[in-house]
Formats: sequence, C-alpha cells, structure tokens
Amino acid sequence: MRPEPRQSKYLRIVAAAVLLVGSAGCTGAPDPPDQQTRTAPAFVGILQRYSADLLTAGATAVIIDMKSRVGDWSSAAGVRDLDTMDPAQLSDQSQVGDITTAMVAVSVLKLVEEGKIQLDDPVQQYLPGLEGIVKPPGPITIRSLLSHRSGMPDYWVSPVHIGTGPFTHEERVGFVAGMPWTGGSGSLYSYSATNYSVLALLVEKLRGRSIGVVIREDSVAPLNLQHTLMTGDAPGPQRMLHGYTRTAAGDLEDNALAPFHLGSPDTGMISTVGDLNTYFAALQDGSLLAPGSVAEMHHPKYQEFGLGLVRKYDACSNNDYFGHVGVVRGYAALALISADGSRQLAMIVARAPRQDPVGFDDPESLEMAEAALAALNSAC
Repeated sequence: MRPEPRQSKYLRIVAAAVLLVGSAGCTGAPDPPDQQTRTAPAFVGILQRYSADLLTAGATAVIIDMKSRVGDWSSAAGVRDLDTMDPAQLSDQSQVGDITTAMVAVSVLKLVEEGKIQLDDPVQQYLPGLEGIVKPPGPITIRSLLSHRSGMPDYWVSPVHIGTGPFTHEERVGFVAGMPWTGGSGSLYSYSATNYSVLALLVEKLRGRSIGVVIREDSVAPLNLQHTLMTGDAPGPQRMLHGYTRTAAGDLEDNALAPFHLGSPDTGMISTVGDLNTYFAALQDGSLLAPGSVAEMHHPKYQEFGLGLVRKYDACSNNDYFGHVGVVRGYAALALISADGSRQLAMIVARAPRQDPVGFDDPESLEMAEAALAALNSAC
C-alpha cells in the first residue's frame, strides 16, 4: 500500500480532534485518554502524535511548548542523554541551529534604527576587505544578505571539506571562494548561511564585540532569557540535550556542543522551548525592535523568507506565521508565532541517530513544519 502523505496524516488528526475538543486547555503532562477527549484542545492530539511518531522512529527526545487562546500545552518526552538516560525536561537547553540567524537579524536592525547603517547600503562600504575573501559580482546590500537574496553561495555545500571547526566568520566566507554566485543583490531567494557570516562581520566591526556578546546585549539580557547563549560563551549550559548521529562505520557520535557551532552566526545559539517562545513573542509585540523594523521584517514582498524570518501561511487569519526552523547534526528546532501573537509554538528534537543529511529543507524539518502548522491552525 502506498504510504500516505505526511501532511494529510496531520490534517486528518486535526479533523478528528476538532470533533472532540472541549473548552478547557491543558498544561504539562497530557490527560488520560478518556479525560483528554473531553477537554483537550485539538492541537494536543496532533502534537502528541507527532512526538510519538518521532520517538518510535528513533528520536531520543522531543520537547514542545505551545501557547494559544484556546489553551497552552507542553511536553518533554524521551531522554536528555543516552549515557545517563535522564529523562528530557522542558528546561533542557539545545542547539537551535538556524534560529540563530533571526537573532543576528535583530542585532543588524538595531544598527539600522540607530542610524549606523541603512538596509540598502552595500556591505562593502563597511567591509572593504570582503572583496579580498570572495569576489561579489557587484554591490551587495545589507537587505539582500538578511533576506537571502544576495546570490552568495552557501558554505554548507562548499566543495571544501569544512571539518569540525571552530571557524572564524572570515573562514566560513572563504569556503565559498571560487564557487559561482546565483546573481547579485536582488537575486531570487536562495538560502545561504554565508550571508550571516558576512552580517556577523558587519555587526562585530560596528559594535566592537563578538556576535554572541552583541546578541546577549541586544536580546538575551533585555528579555531575561536565562537559558539562551552563544556556544562558547560563559557560563556554559547546565542541562544540555544531546543530539546524536552515526558515523559511516555505524558508531554513535554525540553532537552536543560540537566545536563547529562555536560563535557561529547561523548555528551557534543554544536555547530552550520556553525561551524561544518568549523571544519571538517579544519580537512580534515590538519589545525588541520598533514597529517599523518589525514591519520591514514581515514585508509581503518577501514571499518565503523575510529579513531573518521564515513566513508560513496562517489558515486561521489569512495572514502569516513568522519564525524560523533550525537544523544541524543531531538536532531540529522550530519557533513560529502568528501575526497577532495569539498562537505560538516552539519545538526541539534530538533526532534519530543516523548519518545525518543536514539541510534547511530536509524531509524531517519539512515534517516538523507540517505538524507545527497543523497544530497552530487547529487553535483558531
């Protein structure tokens, strides 16, 4: 029998759950099945099924935190560490991959608000040495770097073996030297982590501090995010979720605090589901940036990816969800919030240990986004 499409599976769960939904929400551990069918919001069944499917397929931990007008719900399933077998907790910290870039984007836009740069300035105006690392086809605007429309090649797919790191921002940019650009500023959207290495160089030059310190000053400290930090910053994480892969020989490899992520502006941040929800709620309600900056991040001309943010269609409001997906070896993470701030979801997964094909749109991250949207759209 032909396997059913992933999306249709979650849509069917939505339809079934809506028939059972009551007026009360739930927080923490799920209710027993007979009680849950009377009281749980529809999204609970969707997220429980998603978590169970991942654990059955070999994921070692799935942590979820959803907030909505019809109820809140959170869950931590699996184990934090295969050595100790300690159970996963909501407060466990994890690599959050590309979600890092949303935080870098906020720090760039703060420079715009202060009048230190403008979005349509060529980045070479501030980083003349860039021409000595790569050969851009022309002026590359800060806006095009933020929105992945610079045409710059992605160092993740560089033919150079990038090894394990750590690497400087210049080294990450240098990995794409000699690779063809897809165009210059104004190119079609093409996700490239190298854009954010260039932006990190820009921020560090203008602030005189490392990108991790700048993110802490711009976002983490003002929001009192107790469990969010750049890899390599002190103090280190106290309750780190371990994400595993397998080597070609089949040996288990622990990717927690891998040197590759040290100080990385596209994969370096560590956080929790609770902190991620706090962060994106603050960004959405104007606590981090001026309303005009947030509107620019959300501008409808950016159909798939705005300034540092992924956008996904919101079937409840005929608007969009905003946030980001993060995928690195051993881990996947997601944070999305509705335009009106009434529904948001953060998820972190320690993926099934295997030789890990990492990508922003790999099948597992696409499935994560489908499950998230099904849950959010069931909480209208």
